[in-house]
Amino acid sequence: MENLTFNQAAYSEYMDDMNNSEGFYVTPTDDGSNILGGITRICAKNQHHIYRKGELAALFAVEQHNKKKKDTDLKLLRILNLNMEPSAAAIYYITLAAVDPFGEVNHYQAKVWEKMHTGYQLQIFRVAPYAAKSSESIKNRCCCIRVDNLQPGMDENYLYHKCFYRVRQEILTIKVIRNQQTGDSEGYGRLLFKNQEAAEIFLMRYNDKLMPHTNQHFKLGWETCSRNLMIHTNEHIQSLTEGFTLFDFADN
Repeated sequence: MENLTFNQAAYSEYMDDMNNSEGFYVTPTDDGSNILGGITRICAKNQHHIYRKGELAALFAVEQHNKKKKDTDLKLLRILNLNMEPSAAAIYYITLAAVDPFGEVNHYQAKVWEKMHTGYQLQIFRVAPYAAKSSESIKNRCCCIRVDNLQPGMDENYLYHKCFYRVRQEILTIKVIRNQQTGDSEGYGRLLFKNQEAAEIFLMRYNDKLMPHTNQHFKLGWETCSRNLMIHTNEHIQSLTEGFTLFDFADN
């Protein structure tokens, strides 16, 4: 016990993450340590048993949502990020991708409490704050900026909560482009803005600036916005899900 130390900087950042993301994003510490009793990110490869429980919690969350919202029968595609908080069992903070009956894919956040002896309880289910309906993106004919050099772990939660949280009101959508077969990041993403002025200000403010908790700089540039860039067609969804299950994606 005498070797335990308190890292004030790590704790302060953890509390900032909690205030901003409500547990759905937590910054990894430089030395890989965790806040005692705090929320941690769960990796499918290294924490397989816990991840499986998170998958069951995700399925439960979508099922409960569908029971409450009769007009939105969502189908879970995969988990994008899984955080876990130890409690009297566990609390799961899940970012997931799901498709609706009209073939539209979107990202959602679910908070599920796994109670001892009584099963799961859904506490939060909502559209992820960085995700907008595809119809909104097309309707607004917004401006698109591409972000390159995204490393593993630099997902939408990282970009929204850690990189661009201060200007989140100007961003309509953040989307990391993923491999259709594995669900892994292709190393780049797209940001949609409400208007060109906001996008220009953003580009001048962030391009070539240092990315949080990395030694690399933002690489940003303009990209033409089109329907095929920002939304999934029915054919894409079929190719994404054909021959795969939720667990197949999680194991990659």
